[in-house]
Amino acid sequence: MRLHGTICAVTGASSGIGAAIARAFAAEGSTVFAFARRFRDESALAPGPGRITELSLDVTDEAQVKSRFGALRALDFLVCSHGTGTFAPIATAQVADLRAMLDTHVTGTFLCDREALRLMSAQRRGHIVNIASHAALRAFTECGAYTAAKAGQLGLTRVLAEEARPYGVRVTALMPGATDTPIWDDRPGFDRSKMMRCEDLASLVIELVTRPALAVDELVVTPPAGAL
Repeated sequence: MRLHGTICAVTGASSGIGAAIARAFAAEGSTVFAFARRFRDESALAPGPGRITELSLDVTDEAQVKSRFGALRALDFLVCSHGTGTFAPIATAQVADLRAMLDTHVTGTFLCDREALRLMSAQRRGHIVNIASHAALRAFTECGAYTAAKAGQLGLTRVLAEEARPYGVRVTALMPGATDTPIWDDRPGFDRSKMMRCEDLASLVIELVTRPALAVDELVVTPPAGAL
């Protein structure tokens, strides 16, 4: 249990990558606070090493974010894995979908990162991992609005990394390629058997945070087949 005695917060923890990351941190002995809009009630399980406490959180609501992070006595790790995706050609894409993705990926990440940095800078230690996407670096058709949101998230993460460095806080933008998550449920035609598994990405995050002598600012990881 390499992370026994640490405290970790994971957003978007009700499914997919976020859920796998929450389980991975708990398996390493961390006290995990799992945040997601889908969680309606607080977990009956008292926080403790190796335990996951589920808490409702809308990352785009500044008051909620401040309240949740303000209740933490300390914070060693934050993994922002929340996200939403709507896909269409730019010619037919809806502005409302673009705004929703910008609000979730950029505003939501900004709010959570800000509150985490406030805690970590006082401790002069910590690690923030923002789960971005290789779509921030590569153009895909029918992905204009999502790419804009992910590119904004990446830009935010790059600035955060520089501002956090003097406080001993590491920041990583992890940019996965195609990963088998519910985001593909409404997108038939993709071979999900060739996609990465959430558990593999979660184990990679654990390897990143358990090496305090290394600062990995950005990391792109894709399936062996590359872009699908």
